[in-house]
Amino acid sequence: MNTEVDQAIAHYAQRLSVSRQNQDRQEELTCLSQIAASYEKLFEFSQAIEYRRQVLAISQQIGDQEWRLLALYNLGNCYRQLSQFPESVKYFTELLQISQQTGNRVLQIAAAWGLGTNYQNLGKYQQAFDYFQQQLAISCEISDRSWQQSAFGSLGNVCQFLGQYQQALIYEQKALQIARETQDIKAEGDSLANIGSIFIQLRQWQQAIEFCSESLAIATNAENKDLKMISLNSLGLAYYGLAQYQQALNNLLAALKLSHEVGEKRVRSAILQGLSDVYNQTNELDRAIEYNQQSLDISREVGNRFGEAAGLSRIGSIYLQLGKHRKTLEYYKKSVDIFHQIGAKQSEQQLLFNIGRTHYNQQRYAKAIRSFQSALSLALELQNQPESARLFLALGATFEKLNRLQDAICHYGQAYRIHKQLGDNNQAQQMLQTMEKLGLHHC
Repeated sequence: MNTEVDQAIAHYAQRLSVSRQNQDRQEELTCLSQIAASYEKLFEFSQAIEYRRQVLAISQQIGDQEWRLLALYNLGNCYRQLSQFPESVKYFTELLQISQQTGNRVLQIAAAWGLGTNYQNLGKYQQAFDYFQQQLAISCEISDRSWQQSAFGSLGNVCQFLGQYQQALIYEQKALQIARETQDIKAEGDSLANIGSIFIQLRQWQQAIEFCSESLAIATNAENKDLKMISLNSLGLAYYGLAQYQQALNNLLAALKLSHEVGEKRVRSAILQGLSDVYNQTNELDRAIEYNQQSLDISREVGNRFGEAAGLSRIGSIYLQLGKHRKTLEYYKKSVDIFHQIGAKQSEQQLLFNIGRTHYNQQRYAKAIRSFQSALSLALELQNQPESARLFLALGATFEKLNRLQDAICHYGQAYRIHKQLGDNNQAQQMLQTMEKLGLHHC
């Protein structure tokens, strides 16, 4: 128990009783607000909500707009902390509407941030992006550096989910620059961790380790368990990328322990996925499935659609290793549907490729072509040249299996042109040899 906070609750409860006897509404509002804030310090958000609702009701009765706006913000934030995102959206939406009417720019920023954060948690990334852009525009307009830094960081996070990693890097570097200029150590640590995460997505493992090690040092010095947990998780993923599985395991298990200490379920879900991947690589498939199922359960519990899709995809991959192709495709299909619904195009594209490859290996070439073509459309839309080349090659190979040699050569030719543009002469030469083997030199 936190004695100081408990004493504050008792103190303001006594004052609340007196204010009600005296019918002093302003004192009543102050006491209710202080009691709610105390419960929030104890992470007892359901209790806090009871008092915040009373503040909202009284402020509406007496027509006090300032108290009403603060109550809406705090209720939105409490429901966000409880992962009740649709309920949180309701309060932040009302806050945005009223603050726009009254011209309160700071609360407009807070409302846009709240809505962006909720929509990101709900996997609605384009809506989240739009609100974070609104947050950025207003914070630039009133020259609020702290909210600018927050907006850049949030935009960087959303771009990661949308598979726009280079754009994510630009936003996060701006966030880091502001954090350093304003000497905001916590924000600097967050930005370093986020940049490390982007380098993981870009498969630049050493750079990821450098940035995450910096964020870990800041977190350790500041005794910031949340940042320490996130940094350890990212370090684990980077070492996994380098196939240093024991190092990966050490960092991920340390991150998992911290996630239980701070009660952070969303990050724990990601950590469990990382552990599942490591055990998958070390051929401990029972453990891999166990950790992944735990991750999937948490993602569903907190409404993390991206995490749910990622978990389903991983279970599909494990069944693929076990040679259970029907189960593999069952899980892949559920996963790709969610990625499509939430607009996570990069993840959708990669999974469609995996579905196509599974069909190809089972000699279901017509189905393989449909999956590869869908993946190719997304890769071209995302302007991802390496993935586009890989898909042109896959389609070429599939058409070759069907003896549709003209179609095969057309797709091999496209792969050849991309490899030449990328300066990958070895791959380009292999494509050329393949086309010559088929007796056709151009499409």
